[in-house]
Amino acid sequence: MDREWELQAACKAMDPDIFFEKRTLGLAKQTCRGCPVQMDCLEAALVREAGVAKAFRIGLVAGQTGAQRWGIEQQRKAAAGVTKPKPKKKPTGQPRGPLPLCGTPAAYQRHLRYQEPIDQACKDANAAARRQHRRTGSTKVPASA
Repeated sequence: MDREWELQAACKAMDPDIFFEKRTLGLAKQTCRGCPVQMDCLEAALVREAGVAKAFRIGLVAGQTGAQRWGIEQQRKAAAGVTKPKPKKKPTGQPRGPLPLCGTPAAYQRHLRYQEPIDQACKDANAAARRQHRRTGSTKVPASA
């Protein structure tokens, strides 16, 4: 990428920290406003930050905050017809594998998750597992000797 334009930038001799501190933001905006290469600077920033989340775009570049630069990128994507792929939805209401057998802590959790009536065997198994966990600090069943 040709970066000859940087030699003409109004900020080339300035301390870069003024573009990242709130108290000097006014000076930074004023500098950018009078810069002859502001659009080249903005284009370079948009290329450099392509795909970067809004929260990670920091500082003032070409007179634009990180959120404003993110907004410009989103507008350009929308104009180009680029859409973000929709995340796949998890199937609801259907268990993924075989149902846990009643009388186990897993079956108790299944009853809660799917709002099924809880039978006494599952209640007893869950209570026993909780007692075991409080006593030993572990959910693992001790190996039989």
